[in-house]
Amino acid sequence: MRRIVNAVALGMKRSVPMAIAMAIGSLMLVDFFFDEPHINALGSFFVESAVIVVAFALLLGLLNVLIVHGRKIARREEGWLYSICLVIIALVVLVGGIPGPETSTVKWIFDNVQFPLQAATFSLLAFYVATAAYRGFRLRSLESLAFIAAVIVVLLGQVPAGRYLSEFVPAAKEWILDVPSTAGVRGIIIGVTLGTIATGVRVLMGIDRPYGGEGGSSQ
Repeated sequence: MRRIVNAVALGMKRSVPMAIAMAIGSLMLVDFFFDEPHINALGSFFVESAVIVVAFALLLGLLNVLIVHGRKIARREEGWLYSICLVIIALVVLVGGIPGPETSTVKWIFDNVQFPLQAATFSLLAFYVATAAYRGFRLRSLESLAFIAAVIVVLLGQVPAGRYLSEFVPAAKEWILDVPSTAGVRGIIIGVTLGTIATGVRVLMGIDRPYGGEGGSSQ
């Protein structure tokens, strides 16, 4: 009897989330493609509910960060001084942002703390880009030669010196950016879109159940 009860409970645990996800996902698809007042109202309700859930998830994430770093500070683990800075800044931003995101405290933190840190991070990325470019500029195949030629043309077309060399350089740069580069970007976007559609279909059909706590496909 206990085995039967456990089997039924396990089946409910798997089937109920799958049924809810399939029903809501199908409803949102219908709401997207059709203009029907009642379905539109339900779709708006679920979207607003998702926003509320995400807001609470952010608060839970902040609480988890404070708990983890609080334990780190209490135990004097490695890097606990950085944890103190993180907790203080998080609390200051949280308290300062309660009246609204446009307060003077939040603006001062973004202008004098976050923006300089972002600038420093992106400036460090320049060295990694230079290293990647050096590795990519190695002539190993015909494709590498074409890549190097395109890079040189685009770089020369971006600076005023390219115009003094030849009028062909800016025109070639524009052609590379408008035709091959745009075609590659569109191909990547189409591939990502098809992958997203395939993932959504698998979730709606119950093949993948990330909401069931099984960590992946049901097969």
